[in-house]
Amino acid sequence: MNMKKSLSVTTLGLAVLGFGFTNNASASEIDTVDKQPVLVDLDTIQSTKTSSVPSLTIAAAPKNDSNISVYTPFFGNPYAVAKSKSTTTEDYVYAKARTFNGDGSLVNTKSNSAKKSSFVSATATNTSIYYGDDYAIGNHTYKLSGYNDVNHETKAFW
Repeated sequence: MNMKKSLSVTTLGLAVLGFGFTNNASASEIDTVDKQPVLVDLDTIQSTKTSSVPSLTIAAAPKNDSNISVYTPFFGNPYAVAKSKSTTTEDYVYAKARTFNGDGSLVNTKSNSAKKSSFVSATATNTSIYYGDDYAIGNHTYKLSGYNDVNHETKAFW
């Protein structure tokens, strides 16, 4: 009887200690930063436009910044964002995001373009069940009269 009593007291004491150390946060206490998508990889290409027109100096030449970023959100499918940005208003700007399986097969593609703009982006989701070796490719085009067209290709991995 004495052994059962001490075993019961020990079990009860451990249960109280175990429950005392748990910490359950309510939904309002969870930091919203934890819910933001995680940037997995990023590839960026920057270049300065060239011109065959002698009066357009190199100092005034616009710069083009192309990148692709791949994200894994807390909920939902992973996705890729291709961004095309210029330091001046271009005649035409284009961005295309494509997601691929690890074996190279196309999963999804989205594109966007704008005239008389300095920025455009495109977002493509990756609906693969396993995306550990998947990747995304971004295609970027910039056109401005008086300057040579600029084409970039960026690539990032999940």
